[in-house]
Amino acid sequence: MSLVLDVAVADAVTNAATDAAADDQLRADCYRVLARLFAAPPDAALLEGLARAASGSGDALGEAWNELCALAARVGACETAIANLTQEYTELFFGVGEPRVMLYGSWYQTGSLMDTPLARLRDDLARLGFERDPAVREPEDHFAALLDVMALLVAARRAAQIEFFQRHLASWQARLCARLEAETSEFYRAAARFARGFLDGENQMLAR
Repeated sequence: MSLVLDVAVADAVTNAATDAAADDQLRADCYRVLARLFAAPPDAALLEGLARAASGSGDALGEAWNELCALAARVGACETAIANLTQEYTELFFGVGEPRVMLYGSWYQTGSLMDTPLARLRDDLARLGFERDPAVREPEDHFAALLDVMALLVAARRAAQIEFFQRHLASWQARLCARLEAETSEFYRAAARFARGFLDGENQMLAR
């Protein structure tokens, strides 16, 4: 399981199809983009891909996506702007002491890191056939890692996606996004709005 993804932002984000397979591909692409956004600071390739992926959709989720794409277009490949986003990422998620915004599921579920929810997640990942990449230092309940797993489950159209989402994301993802939306970083506020809109929709769909 790779925490940091080399993701090309899929053109499918702007061209949703009506058949189930295409819908699942679109969902998997959205999970991959979100995983990449929260796994590491954005690089030029990610920002350029986002800048090209604005949607014609006028609903709330489409507006959140377009806002994120517009911010990426504004940054472009400017090295100074990318460096600023890197600093914002570090200050938000890896500050000295307790980060301003936690990215770990156990913290939102129990108030502690490396707690029971992480042990339960590790059991579920093993049961699903996922192995931890020894090069990855972050625990498996990192937000990006969970989004990465969901992308794989959705792309493979595995029924386990329903239980996995409900057990490991549904109860806390909105709180993480809300905390991030209250921060000063314009880019990460936009990422959080898109994440919350998409994941709230997933929660409603998968809970049926």
